[in-house]
Amino acid sequence: MVTQEKNSFEKIYSPIISESWRRCTLNNVNSGEPREQCLSEKDFRQIQEEYTNLIEIASPFMENLYGFVKGSSFVVVLLNKECYILEIVGDKEVLDKFPMLRRGENWNEELKGTNAMGTVCIEKKPLQVHAGEHFCNQFKTMTCSASPIFDMYGNFIGVLDMTGDYRKTHAHTLGMVVAAVQAIEHQLQLEHATREVLYYNQKLNAVLESMSDGVFSFDREGRITLLNQVAKDIVGGSNISEFVEKLFQEKNVYNNIIKNGQAIHDQEVFMNFQKKVVHFFISGMPLKDKSGYIRGGVMTLKEIKKVHKLVTHLAGAQARFTFDDIVGADSVLNEVVVFAKKVARVDATILLEGESGTGKEMFAQSIHNGSLYRHGPFVALNCGAIPRDLIESELFGYEEGSFTGAKKGGRPGKFELANGGTIFLDEIATMPFETQVSLLRVLQEKQFMRVGGNKTINVNCRIIAATNKDLSLEVKKGNFREDLYFRLDVIPIALPPLRKWGREGIISLINHFIDKLSQKMPEKNKMILSEEAMEALISYAWPGNIRELSNTIERAVYFSESNYIKKEHLPDEKFKKQPLRNVSGISLKNMEKKMIEETLEDLGGNIKRAAEVLGITRATLYRKMKELNLK
Repeated sequence: MVTQEKNSFEKIYSPIISESWRRCTLNNVNSGEPREQCLSEKDFRQIQEEYTNLIEIASPFMENLYGFVKGSSFVVVLLNKECYILEIVGDKEVLDKFPMLRRGENWNEELKGTNAMGTVCIEKKPLQVHAGEHFCNQFKTMTCSASPIFDMYGNFIGVLDMTGDYRKTHAHTLGMVVAAVQAIEHQLQLEHATREVLYYNQKLNAVLESMSDGVFSFDREGRITLLNQVAKDIVGGSNISEFVEKLFQEKNVYNNIIKNGQAIHDQEVFMNFQKKVVHFFISGMPLKDKSGYIRGGVMTLKEIKKVHKLVTHLAGAQARFTFDDIVGADSVLNEVVVFAKKVARVDATILLEGESGTGKEMFAQSIHNGSLYRHGPFVALNCGAIPRDLIESELFGYEEGSFTGAKKGGRPGKFELANGGTIFLDEIATMPFETQVSLLRVLQEKQFMRVGGNKTINVNCRIIAATNKDLSLEVKKGNFREDLYFRLDVIPIALPPLRKWGREGIISLINHFIDKLSQKMPEKNKMILSEEAMEALISYAWPGNIRELSNTIERAVYFSESNYIKKEHLPDEKFKKQPLRNVSGISLKNMEKKMIEETLEDLGGNIKRAAEVLGITRATLYRKMKELNLK
């Protein structure tokens, strides 16, 4: 009986319909009473949210399609890929006659038998099911025309269907549905492309806004097409168009990029704009289409202060020390530290005076870190270490070709690199007389020009100078400009030599160095000084001051094979005479005489160097030698 029935509908219906009937028979679908399965309100809302985009795009096309058949007992239905109805529009008489045509109802074959909506969900091909081709008797007065909907990746996502009275269906009904689906799929592609464009625009804007450089693009007419906030900030917000026009005209940028198709790499630019000089680096390149035609260009602007900040950071131009790093429980030193902390907050030039090895750079760094300039760079220059003919270019930089060996493109000087921070000029007394004039101008006017240049560069940085000489005496000798001395000597800070420290201060400093070395050499654990070694270190005059003490202890640690340092581990050449610092029972005059004698002997009779080590002028040393009957 079943075999005869199968043979009968295979001869009458198309292969797709026949296969659908076979499935319905195997699945025991009740042809007399189709089953209902409708989503709860909560579940339906979830599906609506999932298919919001499809519903929004398909709805206008559904309304348009329904407009052609309105009043003809038709409905237009949108289903998801699981065959649940998402949206439906149509004549009320059809909806009343077939209550299962409702939102949230499932129309798959297992529930409703052969029907265009359910069968298309399986076959994924356009299909029309006419009258008696329906498996369930209840739907045999209907004709359903449905087409699958695919997204831009070819994924099946839903079905569009038009259902109505079989007597009013015509040959073009399925074609209308297919055309509507094609329009929906095209709109899905457009929506996807639009979202992708918006996404990439958002990503591009995020990249541009995250850059520390200013960036802008322009068309062939030089009009700005895109720019980030940094570019606006560099030139002053709303003036960006005026700035770009001036840049193109004065620096030949437009011709190089648009007309010549040339790229620009890190070109330094000085330009008068809005009554001030702007100083930055520019890079740019042409933008071409597939045919190679130049459509416009893109440029980056780097603020010179950001470039210098990066350079000084990479070059290690940072202050590592703070006042907390200055150790030594000495009353004289502590007074200096308290005073230095106070003046660090004052925006004034500071002159550090003290012998070599007394920690002038540590004080300079500490003052910087305690000042208003602490967030800027700390740039140090030893004036005595630079050849006389190069010191001016080191301080102020130079332009390309200004002298033999000058780098291509020129080079910024220490003052430019220190802008917004602190410049530390060590051994200022050795600065050539002619360079002192240029330095005085910077102190007075806060501006300078590079060597070989003609553009004025403004600078705002704190100046800390240091010397181990008596600058007032150098002025008298004609070695140092008096006007520059007065400019530098606004707040003088004299650092005490180690021989003027008290006993407890020396002991605390020795212990600090030993602890520091012990941490670096864990295999020796904590080092211990013998009483004899400690007394030797305390009694020594330390002409090289803190630096000499640190080096001596480090050597003793290396020479000791255990964690115990004896006097024998101290250098013989340094301690064989044991110059005394504080010796009871000896007159002050004899102590002074002994110190001068031993210092002169240690330095081979060098009067100039002995005076520096003793912290007095040469004239004072000669006078004391005469008083003490020293030759």
